[in-house]
Amino acid sequence: MNVKNLAKAAAASAMLLAGCSEDDCNLEHNAGRLSLPALEQGSFPDGDVTLSPGQNYVYAPQVVTPGDVYFQWYLDGEDAGTDPQLYVPGDHPRRTHIQLNLSNDNGEVVLENRLVVPGADYSGQYLIVNEGWYGHESGNVTAVDPKNGKVAQWAFRTQNFGATLGTTSQSAAFWNGKLYICSKLGTQLTVADPQTMYVEKQAVGVLGGRQAYEFVGIDAEYGVLTANGDIYRVDLGTLKAEQILMSDGWAGTGAAVVYNGKLAVNVRGKKLHLLDLEKIAGDLSQYGYSNYFPFETIDVTTSGGCRFVKAADGNLYTVESTGSANNLVRIKPDWSVEKRAMRADYEPSNFGSYREAAFSASADGTTFYYLAGGKIYKCTFDDAAPQKAFIDYTKSGYSYYGAGFRVNPYNGEVVATLVTSDYGKNLVVRFDATTGAVISEIAYDGYYFPGTILFNEQ
Repeated sequence: MNVKNLAKAAAASAMLLAGCSEDDCNLEHNAGRLSLPALEQGSFPDGDVTLSPGQNYVYAPQVVTPGDVYFQWYLDGEDAGTDPQLYVPGDHPRRTHIQLNLSNDNGEVVLENRLVVPGADYSGQYLIVNEGWYGHESGNVTAVDPKNGKVAQWAFRTQNFGATLGTTSQSAAFWNGKLYICSKLGTQLTVADPQTMYVEKQAVGVLGGRQAYEFVGIDAEYGVLTANGDIYRVDLGTLKAEQILMSDGWAGTGAAVVYNGKLAVNVRGKKLHLLDLEKIAGDLSQYGYSNYFPFETIDVTTSGGCRFVKAADGNLYTVESTGSANNLVRIKPDWSVEKRAMRADYEPSNFGSYREAAFSASADGTTFYYLAGGKIYKCTFDDAAPQKAFIDYTKSGYSYYGAGFRVNPYNGEVVATLVTSDYGKNLVVRFDATTGAVISEIAYDGYYFPGTILFNEQ
């Protein structure tokens, strides 16, 4: 109920009480029955409140109802106290949902407002897509500014009036100037402006009962979502998803990449699948259980999640992990394959609880990095199993989590995410591109479970 309705309710109560005689009702009883909390007209804003950066605002509603009235404030769904007034600082850009619950012995009235401090700009920051605390809260995006070490722990929710991502947000990708955030369940795909984080579209449960893993853009019209099942084509205008039913994709599909007219898809425990892009963008209604979507395979098998790297030499690189051997793989434009043995202690991601692999590369794709035995190794294709770690970083109580790390393609720095064993403390560490020395450590508290790191230079 807004302020105008509160005023009308108060007026209606007064009219009913004035027309009631002692013969047919009890005034005290009616007053108790009718007098819900009401405010002085204009003491709570009817429209959005917009502040200049640095300006503050105080919500100061004036109650006109006699007797005790109790206040309960919420900011973006979080408890903000029970004082009669609410102070909201405008010290940072935000789009915040304000809720006030007014109650007395006769009932409760809910008022809502939206407060806006414009100017959000996450350009040049690290965007960390977090799983969220399963069973307690949705996934989220943490923005870390490497220039000053500031951390916006709820960047997505803070800029969208408390809106949330889905359950277990794992990955994200930039495509055509937009940020596509993928969550396993619930709101499975979110499209946002990467500069402001303002949400533009969200799709709830588009894969039915399947879990969504990763988004890959195909063209201006379509993208695909991989899943614990086959893959799905997504209409980027409507976010409607259509299943691309393959004959053996049900083991789960993970990372995928567009390369040389094909979509190369990681299928759990099977050879890498190649799907024709023209067919993906064509009529899918002709495919089904009696006519599966066609695909080819090449001799690359992955038992866990993987990542693809497009190199300046025109080749595509990835990691093969069969359970008994780990190989750095070069895929040539003619789809022929070369392999080099990696360290035996390489740590592939767990496909059972899917997340991206801790494998990355320099911007030109000539130098590769992977996590093995809790250390980060730097290698070339022809020397894929170095003896000495590039980064042998330890901090008491902390270990790598999720994708673990990524190489910043704009300056070559290695950026890693670590958490404590109780998952309550987070650490983002920057390492020098040449020496592997620590540049900075940025710590923050909370159950965030970091999945993927993106470098927001859009």
